[in-house]
Amino acid sequence: MSNEVFQFPAYYHKEPFFTIQPILNTRKKQLQMWQDLILQYCRYYKIYELDINESIKSNSILFSNEKINRKLSREALKSIIDDIIENGFAEWVDSSNNKEKDKNSHNRVLIMWRKPDEWASLIYKWVADCGLLNTVLTVWEIQNGDDSKKQEFHQLNTTILMKALKVLEKQSKCQTFSQDENIGVKFFSI
Repeated sequence: MSNEVFQFPAYYHKEPFFTIQPILNTRKKQLQMWQDLILQYCRYYKIYELDINESIKSNSILFSNEKINRKLSREALKSIIDDIIENGFAEWVDSSNNKEKDKNSHNRVLIMWRKPDEWASLIYKWVADCGLLNTVLTVWEIQNGDDSKKQEFHQLNTTILMKALKVLEKQSKCQTFSQDENIGVKFFSI
């Protein structure tokens, strides 16, 4: 990545953007804009997890615009994240078994700027293009190997990578197995 910084869209510099809007259609559009912004920002900086409390406490530039003296409240950010989760681009990392009781205690969220099925397609295409079908790779090789350095999934979060591999397993395109602490993946041509 170059030394360039993320360019925020013009709407990020409008005061109403930082207050959840009361009119349903306006709020839907606002939530979509926040989703797009968060996913683009996380993709740009390869961020896979956000800590809501830390983001609010540290006045993260993503949720706090000093130029217009506006920042999201924790409740507003939680609403935005809940909407992103509903759209399938995130999930709570600190979820518990009793979801209703602990609904408001969530703090850490896994951000998936690509859904697992999209990552699965990219990974499988790379495996096929590299002639690695019917061979075994380790998860580490997929994430960190020299062959994957130029791929978007290089250094992909392990949880997201495993979700993508589960998609490929369901499609009968791979099988994962573990030996000791290593996870191997055999990719199949179909």
